[in-house]
Amino acid sequence: MIAQAGEGLPGFNGRDLPLAVGSVTAVRLWHVDMPSAEAVLTGTPEPVDGLLTGVFGGVWRRGENVAVCCGGGEESLPCDLVPGLDCGCGFWAYWALRYAWRCDYYWRGEVVGIIQGYGRTRIGTRGCRCGKARIVGLHVRPAKPDPDGGPLALRYDDLVEVLRSYYGVPCYPSLAEMLAAHPLTADYLPRRQRRLATSPTLGPSVPVLPTPANWLRALGLTGR
Repeated sequence: MIAQAGEGLPGFNGRDLPLAVGSVTAVRLWHVDMPSAEAVLTGTPEPVDGLLTGVFGGVWRRGENVAVCCGGGEESLPCDLVPGLDCGCGFWAYWALRYAWRCDYYWRGEVVGIIQGYGRTRIGTRGCRCGKARIVGLHVRPAKPDPDGGPLALRYDDLVEVLRSYYGVPCYPSLAEMLAAHPLTADYLPRRQRRLATSPTLGPSVPVLPTPANWLRALGLTGR
């Protein structure tokens, strides 16, 4: 695994860090592809690539997921170079729940989960970007009432069961239980912040700030 910090991205910059051997365990959020989840629940014979999607897109499948570069940098990278130095490609995840809560477009994810990241990996003080990853545990956040008064797409219990059976991993009733079963990698957190890796609090300690422009550029969501 390549143990370099990020490239000026919030939480992924700073000093170079020691080599990570094997794999890392980190946390992240997803949205649920509700039509696909409903198809699985009802047994509809439709092709389903995955039920969880990254907040910026990209379907997460059962078992091993392999990252590809979509050209967030100057050009797309070969698979064996993902995640790249000048790009935001790779699977993003964090050493603490607090860091997974970035800003409005991210914390709205309905599902929080733990991944095992491995392969080519870039390490930062708040999280990592991995070339390969698999989901090892999930927690479905309690649904808020529909502001329009309409029915929810799926009942909470149905959604939990669909995700558990589809991905073949435990769905935990609380964040605390999930963290206890799958401890996050804390080695790369500054020593004074390592306690955050065990905290079940999902949320920032300070008001959420607007997304920095360099973050969006690295993700290929705006021009350079």
